[in-house]
Amino acid sequence: MQNWRHNLSDKTFIQLGHLCIYGIFILSLSACSTSVIKDIGKSESRVLPVEDRSNLPGVIQSLISQADSQVNQQQYNDALATLERAVRIKPRYPEVWSRMALVYMRLGQFPQARQHAERSNSYIKDNQALKSFNKELIQSAIQNKQMDDSNIE
Repeated sequence: MQNWRHNLSDKTFIQLGHLCIYGIFILSLSACSTSVIKDIGKSESRVLPVEDRSNLPGVIQSLISQADSQVNQQQYNDALATLERAVRIKPRYPEVWSRMALVYMRLGQFPQARQHAERSNSYIKDNQALKSFNKELIQSAIQNKQMDDSNIE
């Protein structure tokens, strides 16, 4: 081990140390962002921790239930297709847009997640809890996007 150390200049040895520390830092950030993505919106059987289905037509409720089941089974592309059907039927239900934002978040598509959460907020009237959830999701999407951008550079 000492022979190896003597073959390297002190500057090179220090640079290798910094490189190792930087690598560990990047790995820890990656682990944090993954846990944020996975933890947002997790609940027992519902996808959204906050929701109000009382004013939703039966067809939309059925599509939401189907999408929730698909999300719980990690069938994210299927869930998006189901939610897009709901949006085509009734485009102004914030719960549908929030679910789409959450699915995009889990897929790591942060700009789309942010866009859909903001769209959801534009349709919310009295559901402050859902608005708060969307705000959290938007902040997480922004942070994860920034981390992705810094990892590329």
